[in-house]
This record gives sequence, structure tokens and C-alpha cells, in this order.
Amino acid sequence: MKLLTPTRPAELPEEALLARLRCRRAAIDLAADYATETPAADVLCWVYQRLNAHLRKRLEPFLDLLTMRSLILTLRYSLAGEQPPATVLSNALLAEPLKRLLTTTEDAEATVAKLEAALSRDYPFVARLATTYRDQGPGGVEQQLADGILQHALARTGNARVDNDILKETLRYLIDMRNFLMINKFWRWQVKQAPLLTAGGRIVTTSLQRIWATHDSNRLTRLTTRLAGGPLLSAKTVDMEQCLLSGLTRLLRRAGRDPLGLAVVIEYLWRAQLAVHNQVLRQTLAPDREELLEEVLLS
Repeated sequence: MKLLTPTRPAELPEEALLARLRCRRAAIDLAADYATETPAADVLCWVYQRLNAHLRKRLEPFLDLLTMRSLILTLRYSLAGEQPPATVLSNALLAEPLKRLLTTTEDAEATVAKLEAALSRDYPFVARLATTYRDQGPGGVEQQLADGILQHALARTGNARVDNDILKETLRYLIDMRNFLMINKFWRWQVKQAPLLTAGGRIVTTSLQRIWATHDSNRLTRLTTRLAGGPLLSAKTVDMEQCLLSGLTRLLRRAGRDPLGLAVVIEYLWRAQLAVHNQVLRQTLAPDREELLEEVLLS
């Protein structure tokens, strides 16, 4: 079973859709302090419904990645015996049979086994997911799915056309970002076991494993600054995450200057999610913490 809801592709010409997305992208104000009228999940659905067959095929690895993240979050609630909030289930791209599977009240191990059976044919990395659950619990399941979808998506861009390079670069950036943050968290939590890093990023995992083993935080800071193209304020995990997220924004902004490139779609979806991220921060942080707010807002 595919992650994405099967719907008929649109017949809108690519040039027309990209022109609309450029206008909508320009209208996103990341500094706005009001709530957006269109949640990120609705934006994703709006774009998906307007992609023609050609664009869908090129963007499918990225759309699969976004949809898998929604599946993982839904599964987290299900395995904890809780009903996922409506906002979590609002991703219209996740296939309805998978939503029903994840929200059916039954034994957690049975849910994982059914998920493995449903997905393993189209996503081989899901194989032995039930075994992972028995041996490592929900955390191991999440790691297998999160690592697997990144590598699966990256492999599908291997023979892509030249103008799909931005998709490959985005996926490699996300892999590096995941690895950097995992190393930083393992240091902070003083975990003795070596982190299971995801292969495929710009920085090879053997080099990162040496950085973890020698606790070379200066080296990791330099790599973070180089990858993000901007300064890292401190070695704290939250600062590293903000730095890397801002770096991805810069990467997509540069690529999105091509008016007919695939990056127009990817950057629009990314900016829509950033807008929601910033609005949530503004709603949850008290007014007297404005200085902190300005530090964590993304632009």
C-alpha cells in the first residue's frame, strides 16, 4: 500500500501552477503575529490536488516523507493507547486505510504488525517492524520508519533528472540535520551507546561516529555552521536545530529563484510550515519573553 491517497492528477499546466505558487509563496509573512487562515496540512493538500502526473512523479519522494511524518506522529498516540487529536489526523494525503488502521483500538503489537503488512511491499524498509517493536519498543519503530523513509526517498532520486537535484539536496540536508541533532542529544543525555546514524547525507556516518566517540563538539559546531551557512549561537540542541532549520530555508530560497524549477513547490510547502511554526510560538510564549521569542522565530 502506498502512503499517499490515490487521487486523479490535475490537468493544470506546470507553468500555471508554478505561477500561482510563486504568488502564494510571496504572500506568506513569516513575521506575522496573526494566525494563518490555511493550516499547513491544508496547504499540502491544496498543492497535491493541483499537481499534474509529471510533477507528482517528481515530487512523490518528498510527499512520501511529509506523509510518513504524519503517520509516525499518529502511531505515537496509538501505541500509547490514546486517540490522536484531529489536527494530527488532518493530513489528507495519508491514505484512508492507513488512518483507519492507526486509529482502531486494539493491541499495540497487532497494530504494528498490520502496519508492516500494509507497507512492506512498497516500502521495503518497513520489513521486521513488528520485531523492532518487540525488541526496542515504540522508539525503535519510530527510528526505523524515520530513517527508512529518508533513505528510501533519497534512493528514488538517484537517477532523477538534473532539475530534481534540489530534491536530492534537501533530503541529504535533512539526513545531516537528523544525524547532527542525534549526536548532540546523545551527548546531552550522556548515552553510552553509539547513535544509529542515517547514511546518505553530505557528511559520511563514519566521520560523524568518530566525532561522537571523541566528543569533538567543536568539530560538530564547525560542520553545523558550514552546512547551515550561518553561525551557531551555542552548542545547545535547540540552538543547533534553529540554526539548521534556518539553513534549510536559505537553501530552498536560493533554489526557489528559478521560476520554473521544482524548488518553487518545495519552498512554498516549507514556508507554509514555517509560518505555522512561528505562529504557534507566538501563541505559546508569554509577552514578557519577547527576547526569547525573537531568538527562536524562523525566517
